[in-house]
Amino acid sequence: MCGIFGVVCFNGGTIDEGLLTKMGRLLTHRGPDAQKIKVYKKEDLTCYLGANRLKILDLSDNANMPMANEDGSIAAVFNGEIYNYQTLKQEQKNRGHLFKTRTDSEVIPHAYEDSGEACFSLFEGMFAAAIWDGLNGRLVLGRDRTGKKPLFYYYDGKHFAFASEIKALLILPFVRKKINENKLAEYFSLGYTNGPGTFYEGIFELMPASFLAIDAEEVNPAEKYWELEYSREDFKPSYTFEDAGLKTKEIIERAVAKRLASDVPLGVLLSGGIDSAIVTGVAASLNRGKLNTFTIGFEKEKSFDERAGARQIARHFGTNHTELSAEVKDISLLEELVKYYDTPCGDPSALPTYLVCKLAKQNVTVALNGDGGDETFAGYDRFKAALLAAKLPGYAFKAGRLATKFIPRSGSYNSLKRKMERFFVAGPSGALERHQKWITIFDGDSLARILKNRISKEETDPGAVYLKKSEKLSLLHKLQYQNFLTYLPGNLNVKMDRMSMANSLETRSPFLDTEVLEFAAQLPAEFKIKGMVSKYILREAYKDMLPKNILSGRKHGFGIPLYAWFNGELGAYFKNNLLDTVPACAKYLDLEYIKELFLEQSTGKYDRSRELWLILQFELWLKKYF
Repeated sequence: MCGIFGVVCFNGGTIDEGLLTKMGRLLTHRGPDAQKIKVYKKEDLTCYLGANRLKILDLSDNANMPMANEDGSIAAVFNGEIYNYQTLKQEQKNRGHLFKTRTDSEVIPHAYEDSGEACFSLFEGMFAAAIWDGLNGRLVLGRDRTGKKPLFYYYDGKHFAFASEIKALLILPFVRKKINENKLAEYFSLGYTNGPGTFYEGIFELMPASFLAIDAEEVNPAEKYWELEYSREDFKPSYTFEDAGLKTKEIIERAVAKRLASDVPLGVLLSGGIDSAIVTGVAASLNRGKLNTFTIGFEKEKSFDERAGARQIARHFGTNHTELSAEVKDISLLEELVKYYDTPCGDPSALPTYLVCKLAKQNVTVALNGDGGDETFAGYDRFKAALLAAKLPGYAFKAGRLATKFIPRSGSYNSLKRKMERFFVAGPSGALERHQKWITIFDGDSLARILKNRISKEETDPGAVYLKKSEKLSLLHKLQYQNFLTYLPGNLNVKMDRMSMANSLETRSPFLDTEVLEFAAQLPAEFKIKGMVSKYILREAYKDMLPKNILSGRKHGFGIPLYAWFNGELGAYFKNNLLDTVPACAKYLDLEYIKELFLEQSTGKYDRSRELWLILQFELWLKKYF
């Protein structure tokens, strides 16, 4: 795992190499073990490649990057892990390539030498890579299939710069630091932004499953090398449900086994849910020593506390278990979140993610997790809700909204009022439009008001973007497809990458393995949700391995008691930063509306905690970077 960075200068230009050192220094948390920078030239092109290394495989300095082929004509820097590197290495040896290390990064320049840009489709794992082709004078960037590892770039006609994090680009004198106001509506709608544009004008992210080539002539358009294909609505499998369950176990075991390769201590981030429980169980059965597991909970907010379930799973599989309780005092870390995100952090669960990664880092350098299980096997409650809502008559929504008014408000994770408000607010609209309203935080009039009617024309409904591609899919697969291309790379993967790397911890996600993704996408929708049971095939496949109460437990997302915290110390923190002073966000947001939202929250009229969180994070980001 590493932080990578570099600059290409055109027309004979150069830059002060001290700037490259500064870029690397800002990425030290991603790779604290070594830093190396090299310069490459080809006619009028000068390419600087740098990497900060977190040592995982082959701990010797020989494995530091940039890593080159035999004659040095191809060089690469890379962030991530290539799990099939041993297979690739053997194939490359058979073609006559020579190796000097045991690390996975060395297969990259050889793969490019043999296959060119098609090399990215050969790599199984999580990666963001930059390859210098000295033979042809070009730089090629590539990113993994689900966007586990980030890669950002900037181009002004004279320079092309790239880095694992935006902060490393912002110190370059030719990079303008200006807010991309077109992203405001998207952020306040969804709590995150979709690429390739970012919150900074002129800075873009390379999209997942894509590569980008830069040569003396131009920066070529990014190209996709892979697409996840879901089975069509009329698909009739030739295999039985039981056969599919056996195959599910087989490929998940392979995915976990690949991710146990490490020359440093390894563990699992364990919640009380079935995804991380499955990863723990499989890893414990394959791991040579006693497995380390780590959990975070909330002592004072029992409905958000998953430690009891995690503790039971740890005992069940005999792991060496460590746990921690998060408290409202941990809001002191909010500015840390912004520091590592480089953008407003719209997901409150980033806070406990940071804490559990910090806890794990005290004992291990690599941690597996259950991320991607909900995406891959349809575990989100909103997927079930969408299938249910599609069957209800229009009058049921009106009656439901009326009934909701008589239910008392609660800050509990399983608050009935909050769930009913979300379910019935969308009304009898189309299924995709209804789902979009469920995942939207500021919508319609509220979005226009918070942004003082400055809503850009940029698309804020990602469902519409992918609708044509999913016309022949079932409703569930349409929702999964949209989620896979938006929420997963734009929010979930960003959160885990930034919070783990903030603690120099590498995290690995077996459920995002390519074989697992492709197999699950082709399963019939009814194999994944049956009645009101989500992840049905996963539960059936592992019913003999997991404790019954864990297997049948309700879906419990990784959240924090935001409602309660905003009615206490977090509310005071918000008031101090936004209401008792003239905030930096006053240029963009309606302060009177912010006061109304805060009053509705503090009096218990409505739960406005998510809206207030987005506003607070936007304010902290403005103060940090502008």
